[in-house]
Amino acid sequence: MPDNKVLSSSKLVLLAIALMGSVLMPTSKADGKHDFYFEASRGDAFYKFFYSTGLSGALLKTLMGSDERAQRLDHIYPGDRFKIALDDNHNLKRIVFAPLNANPMLISYSKQEFSFVVVNIQPTQDITHSTITINKSLNYDAKKAGIEAEVIKLMVDNFSWELDFSRDLRKGDKFLLAWDGEKTPCAMIYVGDRKTIALFAYKTPAGQKKYYTSEGKTLNDSFAFPPLKKYTRISSGYQKSRYHPTLKVWRSHLGTDFAAPKGTPVYAAAKGVVKYLATLTGYGNVVYLKHGTEYLTVYAHLAGFKKGLRSGDKVSKGQAIGFVGSTGQSTGNHLHYEIRLNGVHKDAEKFKPQKQSFVPSSAMVDFRERSHQVLSELGLK
Repeated sequence: MPDNKVLSSSKLVLLAIALMGSVLMPTSKADGKHDFYFEASRGDAFYKFFYSTGLSGALLKTLMGSDERAQRLDHIYPGDRFKIALDDNHNLKRIVFAPLNANPMLISYSKQEFSFVVVNIQPTQDITHSTITINKSLNYDAKKAGIEAEVIKLMVDNFSWELDFSRDLRKGDKFLLAWDGEKTPCAMIYVGDRKTIALFAYKTPAGQKKYYTSEGKTLNDSFAFPPLKKYTRISSGYQKSRYHPTLKVWRSHLGTDFAAPKGTPVYAAAKGVVKYLATLTGYGNVVYLKHGTEYLTVYAHLAGFKKGLRSGDKVSKGQAIGFVGSTGQSTGNHLHYEIRLNGVHKDAEKFKPQKQSFVPSSAMVDFRERSHQVLSELGLK
C-alpha cells in the first residue's frame, strides 16, 4: 500500500479507540468538536446521517462518484458505525466507516479531493493485514474489502499457478494480505478447507520484488523445450509466411513442428491447467494448457490424448498429455507446438518465458525467519 494509505500501529490504536468510543456516543449527536457519531439501525441510510450534519447534497454526490469504494456506503446494515468529523468552519474532514463484519474504511477530504483507506484496526507487531472472505469471487469480494485493482491483479498473477479460480475457490475461503508500509503486500496467503498457500515478498538488491513460498521459490514454472523427449527433426519452424502443404496456399505458421514416430509421448512444457481438449478440422486432436494468467501452450495433430485427461485437470511439468499423430490438416506424423503470451504467438525456438525464481541461499535464513514471523502475527502456523 502506498505511504499515504498505510496507518502505523499507533495510529491504528487511536483509530480503534475512536471507533470504540462511538458506541458510547449518543446517536447523531456532536461531541463538541464537530465529530458526529452514528450507529445504523434497520432502515437507515448513509445519506440521512450525512445530511444530518449539515453537509450538502452536492458534496455527497461528489463523494459517491469519487471512488468505487464509496459505493459501499449505499449498503449499510444494523450495527454498522460511522464517525463524521467536521472542522471549525463546518467543512468535512473525514468519515470513518466501521462495518460490523468487514474492515473499517477511512475517507479523508482535503483540497476538494477524497482519499480512501481500508485498514484492520487490530494492529499486529509491525504489520497490518486485510482479510478477503470469498462469497462470490476473488475480484468481487476483494473490491468489497477495499483492495485496489493493482493488488488484485498481483494476487491473480501469482496464485493462478496453483489455483483455478473458477473451480477451486469455495465460499468461506479466505485470502490474508499482510502490509508493512509498501504499496504492495509483504505476504499473500490463501486459506482454504483443503490447503493453504502462503507467499512472502522478497526484494532483490536491484529492487525487484517477487513472491516466494516459505521454501524460497516462486509459484510460476520454468518451461521445457522441446515438449517431447524424442523426435527426428524440426520439420517446420515459426514463420510469418509458409506454403501450406495440404491447403496449397501461403499462410503464417505460428508454431514449431517436431517430426516423430506415431505414438511418441508428448509432455506438458510446464505445470498448468487443461483449458480444453478438442478435435478440430485444422489442428486435429489438440490440447490447450493454461499456465498462470499469461501463458498458453498448444499441442496439435495428436494421435490421441492421455487416458483420463479432461478439461480442468491440473498437470505437472513433464506429465504426458497425448501422443504424436497426424490428425487434422497434416501430411505426416508430427507434433505442432505453440506458445502464446497474453494471446500473442511466440517463436518457441527463440522465445524465453520467465523462469521460476529462487531466493538466494545467502538470504534464506532471514527470509524464513521473516516468513515465520508474519505467519505468527497473523495467527497461522
